[in-house]
Amino acid sequence: MTSVNNRPEILSKLGVGSGLDTSALIETLVEAEIAGPKEQLEKRESDFSARISAFSQIKNNLKVFNDNLAIIQSNNSLGYQGTTSDSTIATFSANGNSAASAINSQLTVSSLATAHTLTGPTLSSPNNTVGARTLSITFGTWSADPTQGGGQTHTSNGMTAISVTASSTTTLNQFRDMINNAATDSNNDGEQDVIASVLYDGSNYMLSIKSQFGAANEMKITDNHASSPVYAYDTTDGAQLTQRVAGTDSSFTVDGVSMTRDSNRIDDLFSGMTLDLLKTSGSAITIKSEVDLDAAQTSIQDFVTTYNDVMASLENLRVANDEDENSGILAGDSLLRSIQNDMRSANGTAINGYEGGPYYLSNLGVRTNRDGTLTFADADALERTFKSNPNSLLAFFKDQIVSDNPDINPLRYSISDTTPGSYAVNVSSGSGTIGGVSASVSGTTYSVSSGDPNGLALTITASDTSGTIHYGRSFISELQDKLDVYIKFDGLIQTSLDGSKSRLREIEDKKLALDERIEALYARYQTQYSAMDSVIAGLNETSDLLKNAFKSGKD
Repeated sequence: MTSVNNRPEILSKLGVGSGLDTSALIETLVEAEIAGPKEQLEKRESDFSARISAFSQIKNNLKVFNDNLAIIQSNNSLGYQGTTSDSTIATFSANGNSAASAINSQLTVSSLATAHTLTGPTLSSPNNTVGARTLSITFGTWSADPTQGGGQTHTSNGMTAISVTASSTTTLNQFRDMINNAATDSNNDGEQDVIASVLYDGSNYMLSIKSQFGAANEMKITDNHASSPVYAYDTTDGAQLTQRVAGTDSSFTVDGVSMTRDSNRIDDLFSGMTLDLLKTSGSAITIKSEVDLDAAQTSIQDFVTTYNDVMASLENLRVANDEDENSGILAGDSLLRSIQNDMRSANGTAINGYEGGPYYLSNLGVRTNRDGTLTFADADALERTFKSNPNSLLAFFKDQIVSDNPDINPLRYSISDTTPGSYAVNVSSGSGTIGGVSASVSGTTYSVSSGDPNGLALTITASDTSGTIHYGRSFISELQDKLDVYIKFDGLIQTSLDGSKSRLREIEDKKLALDERIEALYARYQTQYSAMDSVIAGLNETSDLLKNAFKSGKD
């Protein structure tokens, strides 16, 4: 804004005729007229600038808090720690997928699962061409190795078949890339159904094709090259490819019970625990899962500390000192109050959808103080609650959707539509209800589109059965949802910041307009006082003439 003391030189020439300090008079008049609007604009500018700074700080603090929540949520121990007596044979660890339990078992590993691996003909360079051909790869179980003569059959496991077509100019490296690009993930386990690579044996290069682990994932490959189907592995053209490794399941015994899996990583043996088989064992080793709350206590204390830090920073912006509650930068601000209320309310909200629940933060030994801060001062309460029901820790850390009936399996749910809770499922003669709501049926899929279980879909393989689905959103997830309303890119804080920045731009425009008004005031007063000076100068000249005339008459 233009200073009222920085005026054109004409001010210094005003008042010559009148003898008045016209420059100072104009300065005073202009300052008096614009002082109010100027002070108001400067205060509003200061207020909005402070608000922008404060909410930028809040948004950053809440983002850091949200990141810390994600780190805390990654804790997978959930109160149990797994060990083995020989970690070279197997490892045993909590996976965080569900609540675990105390385990003390004997494990013997007879064989490891392997992936069906085939290699093609050797070439002198990976840039050599493979010839025009189309390969079709299906997955399933061979009744016998095709290299052992005729009569073998291949039963598909239902995984998606893939097909690739090479031209006369397709190189070995390009052929590999074509297979990998065409590969899918039929069972949604995060891994391709097949992986192709080019191997160098020290002299030549060859295509290697590897399926997923397990005896039911072996490959059948047809090659339509009429005269040289060298990439075939089927009953028509025979085992042109070389089988390097047959697809096999892992086999092992636990407490004398023999079992197999199509992987060496086993998540469904004990709830909440993952067993990784590393090598075979001639004798049994011990696998254990024991209560260990140290990691959980550390995570809960970390939450309490970061929560209190964030709430303290918010309170400092609301109240700068204890003597005046309206002294903070954001005193009385509704958005700040909403953030504080949402964070406080989360601490007393029931956590639904977990067996044995609902649970509350207080079940874990966390107390709310009179000033709204939290204290984790009752580790005994955590231990008591956990030992009576391990799901209490799961409800703090992890989301879940589980069924207590193997014939009823969750297929999908909606975070925005499905209300966390435990839902009774009843199926009779092909019709059913989920949480008391009639379900639509399509084959084995049962789904609902209303009520609390809205968006929930289940795969039910029995025509007459019942069970319970537990769908829970953890304490941390629910708190993160509350934070997201404020900190996402188009959230409430960003909307507020954008509004404040818009107000600042408006103030800048008004300051420019005020500058123009000041210039106009100076110009008007200069014109008026210049005219007055001219009149007074004329009167003074007339006065001087009259005085001189009277003086001459007397003489």
